[in-house]
Amino acid sequence: MLEKIYETIRGILFYKMPKNAEGHVVVYDHVLEGWHLGDRDVLPSNLSIIIYGSSENIGDAAFGMQEIEHRITIGISAGSNQTENSEKLVQELARLVYYSLKDYRVMWIMDLCPICQKWALTPEHFTNQHNTILSPFVTAAQSAFSTLWAETHSSPSPAPLASGIAADAFLRMYEAVRNDTSVTNLTEEARLNIKQMQKDLLSPIRLIYGVKISEAKPSDDGRGQQLLKQGQFTLTARELVPIVNAGPDSVPIEAV
Repeated sequence: MLEKIYETIRGILFYKMPKNAEGHVVVYDHVLEGWHLGDRDVLPSNLSIIIYGSSENIGDAAFGMQEIEHRITIGISAGSNQTENSEKLVQELARLVYYSLKDYRVMWIMDLCPICQKWALTPEHFTNQHNTILSPFVTAAQSAFSTLWAETHSSPSPAPLASGIAADAFLRMYEAVRNDTSVTNLTEEARLNIKQMQKDLLSPIRLIYGVKISEAKPSDDGRGQQLLKQGQFTLTARELVPIVNAGPDSVPIEAV
């Protein structure tokens, strides 16, 4: 449930934070080598980010719809040869983490692209990199948006969000493969990848909202920890999960 959210946060931090000429994230002149998922006691590097989950609340939002409240911890640690340097490092790393994430209220949560096996931070990857496959589905998604808008508005529909259209188009293609409908230009390998994702009950595109840093501790005092300083951020977010089959008929008749 949380793995891809961890990966997304890590990807955003890596994308946003300053880098040196070799493409490594740096805090002052120190390379940030530790990018860990899951809490740990022993850190293999002097400058680390650790992302882990503390709790999830799950409740019914409506019939056939559940809302999950994610609570994620982003830990930071820094060590140097002097206590003051360690404090400066952890404070600067905390500042960079905060400014990298503060503008996000909604996040796309992506799985690996079944077509090229790359991992992206936005559904626009599909329409930019695989337009020959997605083009007819983009047209269908745009038409559906305009039709839905016209049901409640007399004015022309505004330009839809590009990433939203891309997500809609991909999911239409995803369902076409589930229904064994032919998809032009989709390779057999990609089709089998999608079939495997469906067997594994994966959600290739998710959306979390209400994203915010609800608590920040830029540094602990570090007493009794020698030269190690640590900080911690708590990030909360919500996610709506549809329940397509709700009720006693969720089990097929061949399940004996």
